[in-house]
Amino acid sequence: MTDEMQYDWTFDSPAGGRQVDVLGDTQGATAAVQSLLADSAGEPPAIPRPADCLVTLPAGLVRDDVLLTEAEVRELTGTDEEALARVRANPLRMLETLLELGTVRIGDVPATSDVLPHLLLGDRDALVLAIRRATFGDEMEFSEITCTHCGDTFAATVSLGTIESQTAPSSRLTVPLRKGGCAILRYPTGADQAAMLADAKATNAEHNSTLLARCLIEIRDAEGKVTPGSADIGKGLGLADRRTILTQLAASQPGPRLLELAIEHEECGGEIPLPLSVADLFRDF
Repeated sequence: MTDEMQYDWTFDSPAGGRQVDVLGDTQGATAAVQSLLADSAGEPPAIPRPADCLVTLPAGLVRDDVLLTEAEVRELTGTDEEALARVRANPLRMLETLLELGTVRIGDVPATSDVLPHLLLGDRDALVLAIRRATFGDEMEFSEITCTHCGDTFAATVSLGTIESQTAPSSRLTVPLRKGGCAILRYPTGADQAAMLADAKATNAEHNSTLLARCLIEIRDAEGKVTPGSADIGKGLGLADRRTILTQLAASQPGPRLLELAIEHEECGGEIPLPLSVADLFRDF
């Protein structure tokens, strides 16, 4: 004779600690289960965002007197690739489309086509770099690099995480002028860039004049006289002053130093400049 296997269909009641017989006391068992479910209910655990989808903007966006510097980006998809391919012939439109597709938010503000143009160029560069890293990873391979020191051609892998970034000490830039006084400028935004490149037939000099017309706040001469900036004032500056202003504006612009990237050629020890542009970062599109 074999012993019949017995199952103990009882469990402790959360109310008083007594055992509830599931088969013999169905009402009590139901109440106990409902009590357990109620005790375990609460706010769902927060799911952290992937670290590679968050980026700290070097300048940030001001909304309601609050500076927003955290941005969220996302990995691009095949659908995004199709959209980018349709605008690839227009570099400015490709940049705008890339930012609109790949940027989720700036702080708690959705990253829409009305918001992104207000970001400084350096912030937009930081977003582009973050979108690239979220989509393809941190490493970027180069198959043919010519060493400027020994002439050899070699391959290398660059970690995009090593690209340095800088912040501006102020939202305005002061540039001394050749004959005394100074120029006061603000840093250019995406909207300024769009205005500067709106005319595809314009020369570089005309592009520079457009940028100065928009970003030049005022001129202060050696005696302290202040002249508000304008298109005519920007065009009336001496060539040396214009070049100095534009050079310092680019050099001090907050953001990742994409154009200053360099790598070492292990064979000869020489440092090779490897400047990157948006087109370089998304060359596979």
